[in-house]
Amino acid sequence: MSSFFEVHHKLIGEDSQANISSSHIAIVGIGGLGCSVAMGLVRLGVKNLTLMDHDEIEASNIPRQILFDHSDVGFSKVTVAKQKLSQIFNDLNIATIKGSISAKNGTNHLNGADIVIDCTDNHIARYAISRCCETLDIPMIYGGVEGFNGQVGVFSLHGSKPFHVLFPKVEALVSNEQCNASGVLPFVVQSVGNLQVIEAYKIIRDEDNILNNRLLCINVLTGKQRIINLDIKK
Repeated sequence: MSSFFEVHHKLIGEDSQANISSSHIAIVGIGGLGCSVAMGLVRLGVKNLTLMDHDEIEASNIPRQILFDHSDVGFSKVTVAKQKLSQIFNDLNIATIKGSISAKNGTNHLNGADIVIDCTDNHIARYAISRCCETLDIPMIYGGVEGFNGQVGVFSLHGSKPFHVLFPKVEALVSNEQCNASGVLPFVVQSVGNLQVIEAYKIIRDEDNILNNRLLCINVLTGKQRIINLDIKK
């Protein structure tokens, strides 16, 4: 009988696969990005997850939030996500937190994670995640989507600056977010979510090309991309 991760082993070896499997990753926000990230991590072989979201599933979520279908409408996102992920691979350790993150509760909820992946859609939550990751010394993988554009970056890794320090004007970000809300298509969030999974893989494997205090900006429709180097000095 073949191993579940037999094809992975051919590329990265069993020891690397074991490191991936033993990692603990927290995902905050189980929407479009969070569903794609969670599915990608489980299929990669990550067995220990913390899922956090306060919301229930709505019909309008289903096109982008690929873990869910119409039978899930009205149920808790984290509860359904855990059930669906366990159908992919049943040897999982998934903790679920139904609630919103804050700077006060986040350190308790995120403590023990090796990586935190920000899949939220608002800067208030993002700043709370960033402050908690700074306090706990845990790397944060940021992902953002607007229209056909996406951004991915890594913060608070090996002493690098946290998101909230590099982007200190939260009021301007929140104002822009509220005034320029745009629609988004499934392939955009899936593309950005996959990039966040790639960064998690690189952190676990201690690769030397992590987007540490760098921002990858892409337009998935045109294929254009650029990397912005941010201030990495303490």
